[in-house]
Amino acid sequence: MTLIELLVVMAIIGTLVGLLLPAVQAVREASRRTACGNNLRSLGCGVASHEAARRAYPVGCLECVTKPPRRQIAWNVFLLPYIEEAAAAAAFDFSRSYRALENLRAAGTVVPVFLCPSTARTNRTGPTTGDRNRNGRWDAGDDLAYTDYGGMYGVGYSVPEPLPQHAGVMQYERPTRATDVADGTSHTVLIAECTGRDASFQSEWANGQNIFDQRATNPINASQNNEIWSDHPGMAGMVFCDGHVEFLSESIEQAALLALLTRAGGDR
Repeated sequence: MTLIELLVVMAIIGTLVGLLLPAVQAVREASRRTACGNNLRSLGCGVASHEAARRAYPVGCLECVTKPPRRQIAWNVFLLPYIEEAAAAAAFDFSRSYRALENLRAAGTVVPVFLCPSTARTNRTGPTTGDRNRNGRWDAGDDLAYTDYGGMYGVGYSVPEPLPQHAGVMQYERPTRATDVADGTSHTVLIAECTGRDASFQSEWANGQNIFDQRATNPINASQNNEIWSDHPGMAGMVFCDGHVEFLSESIEQAALLALLTRAGGDR
């Protein structure tokens, strides 16, 4: 084989590899999206079981707006017994704050169903907050595990006080019942992807401040600042109140998106 022939063969192989890599990456992403969808379905089943047992959806955040000290316990904690995380549920001390030392063993548990496999974390700390101030010792808030799925608080408008019709299902202090979802459980988002947030955005799964709203002017994947965001190209996954899962396109009409995020906006 001459040198020219060898170079031609190498060029052909390089071209084939270049054509193959995007296909391989697409297959991998499809697999990750399927895994993410399975996580969301598990959460949907857990929520349905919680609603059947308690006659209400999990409270978005318990003691988030009371006077300090606040326990600030997230909806995720109340869901643990219903998503086969009995050990973490048993270890969690509800009389303490989510970030207390007594809750480190529970809240530091990495729960795979709370994590999207496509997520790339910007702070590179891995699936937990780690040593946040890098002082070499444990402080409250260190080593807590993250969630890539947040409870839907509703829609945010530029008004002094949010109006009732802007409210989602996951609220502070009081759980929402299915009968409160006037727009219909199959038309109302309960949980959505809000991936890649770190501790600065309070995205620990035990932290009740992982619930979030969507700015009225922002579509899906427009901002990774406590709004609907996904590392799946062109879409984001969501759990609806009736337990079904959908991946909504970035190109969904804004009015239609906002209508899905509120529970009683009169826009069914």
